Amino acid sequence: MTSHYQALNNSREGKLIFMTDPFCSWCWGTLPEILAAKSRLGERLDFQLRCAGLQVVSGKPLGEAHMEQLLRLWREVAAITGQRFACAFPADAAFIYHSELACRAIMLARQYLGKEPWELFYSMQKAFYVDAVNIGDLDALFGIIETIGINRDSFLSAMTETALTEATRREFDWCRARGIDALPTVFLDTGQGPVLVCGGYVTADYLVTDLLARLGTH
Repeated sequence: MTSHYQALNNSREGKLIFMTDPFCSWCWGTLPEILAAKSRLGERLDFQLRCAGLQVVSGKPLGEAHMEQLLRLWREVAAITGQRFACAFPADAAFIYHSELACRAIMLARQYLGKEPWELFYSMQKAFYVDAVNIGDLDALFGIIETIGINRDSFLSAMTETALTEATRREFDWCRARGIDALPTVFLDTGQGPVLVCGGYVTADYLVTDLLARLGTH
């Protein structure tokens, strides 16, 4: 399996790191722009995901006030970005607003595929924000991740392995070490370590222009 922390690919000029989380609504709003930038600069930059573990503290169901706050936020993100939101929560009574299992599934997909699971990450966020699927549920997660070819037994076994949990939490630690609380955040690493490019919503045109200027001077 390919390491997520491997050295820069000699055929590319650096890494574009998208610090994100499956339960980050601004990340969902920004994702189409990141993918558009990837389609334009993917031959020059290695586009990578880092899951920050935005919602990994609470183990309790959402209260009414928190739900209303999130719905207001989702409507705002939809209005600004044009991204689709159902503005509905999963009907599953067991739903907990906690992203660690979803982040583990992203890590597992990366290890299984040997590359960044961008399509899977898009499908996972779409499942939550558009289809109101409980992506904190193992059965629901398997329904998304099985598209990469992993079988159910392998998935369930891997998701409870200490090694996968520890790898996911190391990624959380990497994100926390950047000292930035807000998501999404974009970094560029041309071999000297990650440098902040921007935070929050950004258009593909703005991002590509900024990155090309940086690549031209590094």
